[in-house]
Amino acid sequence: MSEWYFAYGSNLWTDQMAHRTGPIPTDENRPRRAALPHYRLIFNVRGEDGQVFANIHSPGKGVLGVVYRCSLEALTRLDGYERGYERRRVFVTAENGERLEAFAYVAEPPNVVDGRRPAAEYLRRIVAGARQHGLPESYIQEIEDYRATP
Repeated sequence: MSEWYFAYGSNLWTDQMAHRTGPIPTDENRPRRAALPHYRLIFNVRGEDGQVFANIHSPGKGVLGVVYRCSLEALTRLDGYERGYERRRVFVTAENGERLEAFAYVAEPPNVVDGRRPAAEYLRRIVAGARQHGLPESYIQEIEDYRATP
């Protein structure tokens, strides 16, 4: 059994996803672009050393990302990397217009912090993944416009 997982942060980058979950399918279960309506991308998940990581929050104009088909074992491995988040079911619209049920990671309230900026390296991984999957340049520019820490 497998599930769709909606990536909107650094897991957009396929090298990172493959490291975390194993080989990325290239058949009918290949990754595909998707949109999560009514949410927005924010950077407010507390990490170590004062870092902050991506999160999604409603309401918003929508978040673009990628859905990956993951086995339950791969999702369990991914849970180990996504500390501070909970897996939540969401409905996304794939690039072909199909509505898909997927999991997304959403920050657990005690792990939310305001007023911090994401690190430049973290933003670089998000942008690299967004470009790998052909997300629109206007959306990528919005991500790049977050003022990163040096």
